[in-house]
Amino acid sequence: MLGGMCMIQAVVFDLDGTLLDTIPDIAGSLNRALAACGLPTHPVRVCERFVGGGIREAVRKAAPENTPAEVLDQVLSAYLADYPNHCTDTTRCYPGVPRLLAGLEEAGMVLGVLSNKTEGPTRRIIETLLPGVPFRCVFGRVDGRPLKPDPAAAAPVLEALALPPSDIAYVGDSGTDMQFARAAGMLAAAAPWGYRSRSELVAMGAELTPDSPEGLLTLLLAAA
Repeated sequence: MLGGMCMIQAVVFDLDGTLLDTIPDIAGSLNRALAACGLPTHPVRVCERFVGGGIREAVRKAAPENTPAEVLDQVLSAYLADYPNHCTDTTRCYPGVPRLLAGLEEAGMVLGVLSNKTEGPTRRIIETLLPGVPFRCVFGRVDGRPLKPDPAAAAPVLEALALPPSDIAYVGDSGTDMQFARAAGMLAAAAPWGYRSRSELVAMGAELTPDSPEGLLTLLLAAA
């Protein structure tokens, strides 16, 4: 067992860049919000650099340096009004993810989702694109709930799964995810097919470092 941890009984996933490529829809809404506030827009894939710490942080990164706080608030409001209507337009699962989820389910693993994305769109995306997956819990950002990498963000997951963190693997594609998993006492598993490189995730503390969803399935089953 890795690091002397207990056997893994549950796997909880980040959403953006981990289960699904959501960047085209995020970029569309973000660029429309920026343009509406008179700010420059970005190529779709450049927007990968902005995600991982919640949409407020993404807006800050996307806006020009020294943009006034009131303008950032306007961009955020415009984004939040736009994105729920477009969050499944072009978002798609990464190749291999459906098989990863099916393999974990077949092995008796409990599944969940914890994202820094607003909870409404998070649930809509899951219901639309992964409708048959028996996630025990799906949590996103709501007012008053801590965001990753704060380990307190794990509280609703631990309550829903009724497991100690040492029995849970957390899969994500960003340094924020790896920091969160380690701080929360979960097994930190990298998703390097997403928006960050394998080497970056290793540097941020990833304990499982597969090259693909299929490879992750093998590693997770070995940790069970």
